[in-house]
Amino acid sequence: WVTDFGLAQFHSDAGLTRTGDIPGTVRYMSPEQASGRRALLDQRSDIYSLGATFYEFMTLEPIFRGRDVQYLLNQILHTEPRPLRQIDKTIPLEIETIILKAVSKNPDDRYRSAGALAADLQRYLDHQPILARRPTIVDRMRKWSLRHPGGLAAGMLVLLAVATGLLVSNQLI
Repeated sequence: WVTDFGLAQFHSDAGLTRTGDIPGTVRYMSPEQASGRRALLDQRSDIYSLGATFYEFMTLEPIFRGRDVQYLLNQILHTEPRPLRQIDKTIPLEIETIILKAVSKNPDDRYRSAGALAADLQRYLDHQPILARRPTIVDRMRKWSLRHPGGLAAGMLVLLAVATGLLVSNQLI
């Protein structure tokens, strides 16, 4: 299985990519690569690409489906990958947790290095507790609200309207 992780770029040959093309394989690009924020690229971007490859190895499906580049970029930026165990129940929970940590949208939530990822995989193989943890409901709500600020604002307005209505109703009673 050969992949370039979406990272391959050559500065000496400008003819490799047409103007406006995205260099590399889009499907394995990290969200920070897909957004064009080159200043944020570091080893954690490679961890994402490696995690996307592991995801595909384990499920035999790409992390995001689609052939249209813009659709794939939108999924990479805004859609959480399906949990691996929804695709294949035989995948161990610990492996799913490790891979989902590797492909987290936020680079700070990923492994800091390939060595840290390898160490967690080795802990799994040695039947020791892994260090990766599944996101809590609070973590998932925080991530959702960062991706959907309009939905958060609308929810807060509805909550404020309901609270105001209850307060007025209580005063009238």
